[in-house]
Amino acid sequence: MNNKLAGLMFPAFTILTLSVLSFLGLFGEGDVNKSFFIFGLYLIFPFAFLVQGIACAINHINPFIALLISYISFGVIMLSFFHYFAWGLSLYYLIAWLIGYFGIWMVRKRKETKNAKAQ
Repeated sequence: MNNKLAGLMFPAFTILTLSVLSFLGLFGEGDVNKSFFIFGLYLIFPFAFLVQGIACAINHINPFIALLISYISFGVIMLSFFHYFAWGLSLYYLIAWLIGYFGIWMVRKRKETKNAKAQ
């Protein structure tokens, strides 16, 4: 149960936590906060989506619910702070999620076919 909950909420928690910490100024003054948030947009958030895709494939989590929760949190941040500035990044995040999900799915299928051939 905890693995499934963590798989569902990991990107949402990461996005919301990093955004709140950046906009409250807890990473430093001025440009440091802005650069840390931009670092998050381009590297940390896609990595969180990649990890969620892997967790969904391993734990058999419904991928549509997981993506819906993550995109809702991303949408809240984008509407609150950027006003449609970074919506183009949502495709980038989806690609990272698909790589994680289908990468594990292909590894699992390969193991199943090897086991079936061995028997």
